[in-house]
Amino acid sequence: MGLTGGSGSDTLDPHNGLTFLDTSRAQSLYNPLVQLDLNAQTQYVLAESITPNKTATEFIIRLRPGITFHSGKPLTADDVIYTFRRIVSGPYSGASSLGPVDLAGLKALDKLTVRMPMTAPFASLIDQMAFWYYLYIVPDGFEPKKGDKPNGTGPFVYQNFTPGQRSVFTRNPNYWRHGLPWVDSVTIIDFSDGVALQDALSTGAIHAAGALEGPQIAALETTSGVTTVPSQTGAITPFTMRVDVPPFNDVRVRQALRLLVNRQQLIDSALDGYGMTASDVFSLYDPDFDHSLQRVQDIAQAKSLLKAAGHEKLRVTLTTSAVATGTVAMATVLAEQASAAGVHITLNNVTPTVFFGKGNGRDTGYLNWPFSQDFYNYSPYMAQTAQSMLKASPFNETHTSNRQGLYNQANATPDPAARKQILHEMQMLDFNTGGYIIPAFIDGLDAYSTKITGYERGSKAGQPLSNLDFQYFAFV
Repeated sequence: MGLTGGSGSDTLDPHNGLTFLDTSRAQSLYNPLVQLDLNAQTQYVLAESITPNKTATEFIIRLRPGITFHSGKPLTADDVIYTFRRIVSGPYSGASSLGPVDLAGLKALDKLTVRMPMTAPFASLIDQMAFWYYLYIVPDGFEPKKGDKPNGTGPFVYQNFTPGQRSVFTRNPNYWRHGLPWVDSVTIIDFSDGVALQDALSTGAIHAAGALEGPQIAALETTSGVTTVPSQTGAITPFTMRVDVPPFNDVRVRQALRLLVNRQQLIDSALDGYGMTASDVFSLYDPDFDHSLQRVQDIAQAKSLLKAAGHEKLRVTLTTSAVATGTVAMATVLAEQASAAGVHITLNNVTPTVFFGKGNGRDTGYLNWPFSQDFYNYSPYMAQTAQSMLKASPFNETHTSNRQGLYNQANATPDPAARKQILHEMQMLDFNTGGYIIPAFIDGLDAYSTKITGYERGSKAGQPLSNLDFQYFAFV
């Protein structure tokens, strides 16, 4: 399998990943309690059930029986408790998904049952857990040191790993899903760019290429022995504006930049048509998504807002990097469109290592650029909010800090109809004052050798290569 976007910072720690490559390794070696399936619906994995009490202040987690780690150790309630405590105490990115969990009160009721008390109501827990990329279950006492082999419950077992280059995993003969995986080994290779990835697939050096861009898909469509698979997803590649620094601390500037965007033109030009128009609000497939919120290009209104804000000839720098499908192309088109309103956007195109790492004197890379980009697969609205829109969110690139009250109110509202009203209020706030420009829901673009099968033709969740579930892949 081939992907792009890795670096020397690649990790095997399932709670510390960041890129598609990190998730591809974690998804091969570990399992979560729940995750989103290809239709963006919650699917139970290691958990058999997760049941709340009437006030959403306590949950009972029941595990599937008969599951073992690669070491042969049985999966038990103690492993779940240890995993939760490790994630929250780390703290790792998954901590926000576990919300107000009472770590001291976690208790194993029997070998397969966990009582999970909360210090406050948390009605969105199951939706939060569906943001599974940072919630893989590890064995009690897991704290990897250099040279330690990963020890998960996943379909493949560690063989070797070179950061920024490749990972090799072999079939887990004791995998709990009997008969899977269907191949003896998986090699995940990091490529420098989409063209190199395309060439590797077209020459037969690899069997699958994920997260491609439009030009690569166009070329591969006419390549013998290759099948291209575009998928309509809820994934987003937002432009991120820090709401706490000039000029983006003025909501009129943020709204003006949003109004500059010709969304369909951006999709056609930067994404080769592979996307659906969006209006700066995320979580398309959430049942509570407000489809009435629509934004179209309005240059006159954008100019008026900029004039009122004292920024008629606005000049800003947009930091971009080839870290996901279409990022640099989207930045280029946005700069072209902005010029129609007299806005000058200078592109700062950096390497993925600088973008994600400690570059340009910044401690956390892309989370601190005043004007930049990011990418997310689809997740339910409350889960995405927890990840990026709260003051303590691990990926709060916009430095938003005024969502906590409504977020807490929604979590304290078990009634679905009443909670939907609160979520619509939150989405209206995102639409009117938020720091994201979300011009499109990005299609997933994958391609496969005709020598393999087992992949699905579409993943609404947005993870490449059929949700990175290599356990189902097989040779024809």
